[in-house]
Amino acid sequence: MKDETRETVPKSIVDETLAEHRDAMHVVSSVEDCLDRHPDREGGWIAQIREELPRLADTLRHHFEVESKGPLYRQLPRSHPRFAERLHRLETEHERILGSVEEVTRKADTLHDPPPPEIREFNAAMQLLVATIRRHEAEENEIILSAHWDEVAD
Repeated sequence: MKDETRETVPKSIVDETLAEHRDAMHVVSSVEDCLDRHPDREGGWIAQIREELPRLADTLRHHFEVESKGPLYRQLPRSHPRFAERLHRLETEHERILGSVEEVTRKADTLHDPPPPEIREFNAAMQLLVATIRRHEAEENEIILSAHWDEVAD
């Protein structure tokens, strides 16, 4: 029997959240496209990454700001307390992710004709950043979908 006192997660909130995540992940995919290319001696690879990083930073900053004021972080922890701790952890991760973007951006700006080991180290940092963002967004998606489907199943 369904608990009538519990707030529900409207499908529109699920759709809105997933659409916003898709938009943010489109920019992440552009960064990944750069990372998929082999670094070149002429510096084109690093130049492309330098172009993508400010866009990534702006997109994530806006995305996290909208998210932090929206239902995922304001409504869901109250209506579905079992997700509150995970959502708190994810919300605090926003600043760390933005800090990592700033860090790799600074590093990219210092790379001028870098030796191969330095390029590999930078590439690894970028790969870790992208993986962290993807995991973060996937975890948020899993929470919003779980909350929605819990209600549909009730």
